[in-house]
Amino acid sequence: MFKEDPARQPAPTNVARRLLDADLRFVGGLLRTVGATVGAGPGHPAASPVAVEPGDRRFTDPAWNDNAYFHLLQQVYLLGARLTLESVDALPLGDHDRQVARFLARQVIDAGAPTNVLPGNPAALRTAWRTRGRSLVRGAGAFLGDLAAGRMLPKAVADEDFVVGRDLATSPGRVVFRNHLMELLQYEPRTETVHTTPMLVSPPWVNKYYVLDLSPGRSVVEWLVDHGHTVFVVSYRNPDASLRDVGFDDYLRDGLLTAIGVIEDITGQDEVNVAGACLGGLLALMLTAWLADDASPRVGSVTLVNTLVDFSDITEFVESSVAGKVYEHVVVDLIERATGRRGYLDGRRVDDFFRFLRANELVWRSTGSNWLMGRRPPSLDILTWSSDGMNIPHRAQRYFMREIFLRNDFARGRAVLAGRTLSPKKITQDVFVAAARKDHIVPWESAYRTTALLPGAVRFFLSAGGHVAGALAPPGPKARYWTSEPPFAPNPQTWLATATEHRQGWWESWADWLADRSGPRRPPPPMGSDRYPPGEPAPGTYVLQKI
Repeated sequence: MFKEDPARQPAPTNVARRLLDADLRFVGGLLRTVGATVGAGPGHPAASPVAVEPGDRRFTDPAWNDNAYFHLLQQVYLLGARLTLESVDALPLGDHDRQVARFLARQVIDAGAPTNVLPGNPAALRTAWRTRGRSLVRGAGAFLGDLAAGRMLPKAVADEDFVVGRDLATSPGRVVFRNHLMELLQYEPRTETVHTTPMLVSPPWVNKYYVLDLSPGRSVVEWLVDHGHTVFVVSYRNPDASLRDVGFDDYLRDGLLTAIGVIEDITGQDEVNVAGACLGGLLALMLTAWLADDASPRVGSVTLVNTLVDFSDITEFVESSVAGKVYEHVVVDLIERATGRRGYLDGRRVDDFFRFLRANELVWRSTGSNWLMGRRPPSLDILTWSSDGMNIPHRAQRYFMREIFLRNDFARGRAVLAGRTLSPKKITQDVFVAAARKDHIVPWESAYRTTALLPGAVRFFLSAGGHVAGALAPPGPKARYWTSEPPFAPNPQTWLATATEHRQGWWESWADWLADRSGPRRPPPPMGSDRYPPGEPAPGTYVLQKI
């Protein structure tokens, strides 16, 4: 299938020696911690051969340092974790296979933490004693409630505290178009004049659109409207089995392309600026490449927020590693068979996957808090949105996984969609690329590669937040971003070393960039048109559909 460089593989004797060394370090550490803890107490320096990593909140309870039982439990766990990772590193694996092995090992290590079970969680035991067992009853109820609701993981948020249309997605607007796939929302102007070129916002279809209209002061829609843009947003329907045959081409033609036609009719303009987030940004860029074959491109500029376009990391992993071949021919096949039977990929399983990318924070902390201590989940608008997922139609999921994710066909200039071959090299429009330094879903180094794919004028901005917080970056004392003038360095780390840091949110610079590409000001266009009259108030009905 592929060849491994033999020079990169450790000799069998070296593997055995490294495994033996790891075992001896484990045994030696175990003997030291038992001897010191029993003889001198858990506070003795020799009782802690492995230090707790800074920021690890699992072991902040005083009992881990004061109680011999819990201290030994902690140290045995940390010693075992070290042994596991050192053993993985000793195996004769290529770079990609080693990364996968370390990821899987880390999942096992995190799942085996003592804090995930009642006898190993001092805070949960203390709470049970203090409440005379009521916390355990509440925790059992939460566990059974999660099972009854079809959740495989603890509930991440008290989502009943935030209501879409009341607390979230509150920017005033109207539904001006609806079809089997999406609703198009037009937002009311808040300025006396607006730019002539309207703005279409393309959200991801694996989550609800309202991450871009989260709450007052944290809303991209509100920001754009306040800066004189006529804003339209696509709100996708939550697919069920009846939409199993909806594909990427349908999202392009019946989604964004249809939306542009409606916007042109309402505003009288023949050009639209498009802003897309995550997979919505990828679809927006593919639409722009698709329209490049027409006499009139219809797209003025493109903004990409935390969007992955070049999947070469995944492609290289699949083409050059054993784990990649297993993923392609086993895991992906299993997913496709499951979605084929159901007609869609269950959005709850997508959310579970992304939570496991940060398992300690997003899975096991909730296990201890909800199920062991009987606490109510936190109340947070971002987590409410994150848990309000969307299903993905079988055909769309298959195209994305096979053609885009595994084969990287769009970045390679050979993606075929709706009868046309698409390539980023066809896109001559100005493009604004925003990435987030702590993004665990779209690593900023991968998003940075977009700058090398596009022949037009590209700007790259790197925010300080994560996948969601990096997108929601209004002006504030903690906001900051990095940028530089083109040309861009080939290596992202080289670029970062020379980029200029700005102590403000990137939205402000984006507003200036957009203003230069949105035409002169004029009175706002009407809400809707004769052909597309304004209907029910935003946020519409599709966004209210639950899995």
